[in-house]
Amino acid sequence: MKSRHTMDLTNGSLVKKLLIFVFPILVSNLLQHLYNAADNIVVGQYAGKVALAAVGSTSSATVLILNLLNGLAVGANVVCANYRGAQKQAELARCMHTAVLLSAVGGVLFGVFGFAVSRPLLQIMSCPENVIDQATLYMRIYCLGVPASMVYNFGAALLRAHGDTKRPMIILSLTGVVNVCLNLFFVLVFHMGVAGVAVATIVAQVISAILVLRILFSPDDVFQMRFRELRFHKEELWRLIKVGIPCGMNGLVFSISNVILQSSVNVLGDTVMAANAASNSLTNFIYLVLNSFYSACVSFTGQCFGAKEYRRIDQLLVRSIAICVLAVSLMAAVMTLFPRQLIGLYNTEPDVIDASIAKLMIVSWAYVLYVFSELTLGCLRGMGKSLVPMILNAFGICMPRLLWVWFFASPNSSLGELYLCYPISYVFSAAFLVSYFFLCRRKLWKPESESAM
Repeated sequence: MKSRHTMDLTNGSLVKKLLIFVFPILVSNLLQHLYNAADNIVVGQYAGKVALAAVGSTSSATVLILNLLNGLAVGANVVCANYRGAQKQAELARCMHTAVLLSAVGGVLFGVFGFAVSRPLLQIMSCPENVIDQATLYMRIYCLGVPASMVYNFGAALLRAHGDTKRPMIILSLTGVVNVCLNLFFVLVFHMGVAGVAVATIVAQVISAILVLRILFSPDDVFQMRFRELRFHKEELWRLIKVGIPCGMNGLVFSISNVILQSSVNVLGDTVMAANAASNSLTNFIYLVLNSFYSACVSFTGQCFGAKEYRRIDQLLVRSIAICVLAVSLMAAVMTLFPRQLIGLYNTEPDVIDASIAKLMIVSWAYVLYVFSELTLGCLRGMGKSLVPMILNAFGICMPRLLWVWFFASPNSSLGELYLCYPISYVFSAAFLVSYFFLCRRKLWKPESESAM
């Protein structure tokens, strides 16, 4: 099970391996986010604020549709990392074949579903009449690329379970360049607007899927996967679902709260929608730093839990939180110091820039609080704890946001008052998840202490 691309996460210098592991994930996440950022920048600069509002208004809807599959990808990462840490190679191979087949089948089903419900879902979200046609077009074209997107996401999750984060980074480096170039080509040369940036994203996703499959099914690689062995293995599928479904449901509930927030923004018109799209794209760069450490916590904890290296999990959580808080704080400081310049990359209209600043300022610093809950959640999921964290996270994040929107944010409230629900929800989530982590660790320490005696 050794390869120059993979990494044993159960021993050695924790901080060194953490940083080596996180950096390629961070670059990969940033490049993947550039798909959407490039879409927003190109349409915002060359197709106007209505096109920018159209692309931005679909993000909550597409994430809502795909969260269940993305949760299953996390489940594949956890289960494969557990098998890798426990040195169970036969079970590991069966899990990987099951996961790849699930990504393809699930991607087709959810892509068709997303295509069918695009316009009704945008109507439910109060998408304005002057925006909804372009938003529907973008979302429907985007859904055609969902199968390829899911194959890549699952494939990257499997590679990370083995400690391999470099090759997913290389793949997205290549396809990110393709995506940006095609964006400019379709919009500037063919004047395709939102359709052009959507097609460019699909092409990049297909290339990503092909490249990750080539790695996984290479006959000389450590994974030993074969197309003829693709099938659903009952036990591995059940373990993957047991961990992945609660992860997906957690994301689903989280997305519902975001859809409600997006609906509150949509009723304010295309200027505020465009501003929200620009600030979302910027703050997502901060979230991707946080999410990179979350992904590392899932994979590290998965291998360490399988190898019963419980003390290393404790050390991982403390050190990853410290490093991530520092990184997120630095990025939030940049957002605070240069808000107008950064928002101006997306759209130069003064009213759009002014409306973007409130969310940019509040959400950027709120992510410092979110570090504690997100990284704790990653460790819990790596330990196979999925259902209870889902419930705690739903109550901690979604309920405060919904209550704030319904009872405290009046129609006359400012955007700043509306966005205060972010830091409030992160405090509740962190308190719940950290408490549950200590409870789980106490149960693991008991047999560990008894064996030492």
